Amino acid sequence: MIKQSAFCTLKQVDELSCLHITHPKFFAEICLQGAQLTQFKHSQRGEMLWLSPDALYKKGASVRGGIPVCWPWFGALAFNPDVVKEAVQSQQAHGFARELEWNLERICESAQGVRITMTLSHNEQTLKIWPHEFKLVCQFELGDTIAIELTSQNLSPSHMAISQALHTYLPTQNIHKTRVLGAGNGQYIDALDNWQLKKQVGAIGFNQEVDRIYLGDNQYQILTPNKQFSLCSNSHSSIVWNPWINKSKRLSGFPQQGYKNMLCIESANVLSDHLKLAPGKSHTLKMQLTCSD
Repeated sequence: MIKQSAFCTLKQVDELSCLHITHPKFFAEICLQGAQLTQFKHSQRGEMLWLSPDALYKKGASVRGGIPVCWPWFGALAFNPDVVKEAVQSQQAHGFARELEWNLERICESAQGVRITMTLSHNEQTLKIWPHEFKLVCQFELGDTIAIELTSQNLSPSHMAISQALHTYLPTQNIHKTRVLGAGNGQYIDALDNWQLKKQVGAIGFNQEVDRIYLGDNQYQILTPNKQFSLCSNSHSSIVWNPWINKSKRLSGFPQQGYKNMLCIESANVLSDHLKLAPGKSHTLKMQLTCSD
């Protein structure tokens, strides 16, 4: 498959195998571990994702930046609905999908872009953590935009409850001058203030640590000093996050001043928006990121 590709090569980056895509429109990097898109640089619009300059490419740990896949639960397990956490035999954050090797199933190429399909299925290791048989399919459509579809299929004889997120790291030249539009007069849960339900008033700005779960199908416009991003999703919950000063000092693979040049907006199905799939059923989480000057 790789030998026949015009644009794709497999590269070893420290401990991880990564697919490098050098297309006339863009350069991208996808780690086979976690099916994680870590880099995307458009030939005209520049970097569309933030990758930490201190990112570590190590087995069993997500790379800091890009778009990690959080599945079959999001965040700390303790804050998930009971139906999600009751069957889990682990306390790791953000599930196991981002730490396992995925299979590269298909590469489709054209002058307009590249479509990559990767899969992950249950195995002896996952069944010890989470007693469900499943198949995950992650499809990347890369060209002038980034589009990702994450399909969860329940192969178990019982219902399967999950929470999930496409944990998108976005770049900015200056977080103080960055605004996020699209939450309108909607509601959010403030994870930094005893999980209180609050109302958003105006644009989202950043002058302190932010960790909020927005409720509803928000479509975001992100205004930075030199670029404007649009992030659309079919999910009914999303997370806006910036670790700010103190938390930046505690994060792995994250420079102490890194908070000044990044933010996260995560397309998600969390809390009351979690999914419960009947046997044989599937669900597809979709997101699309575009960029303009």
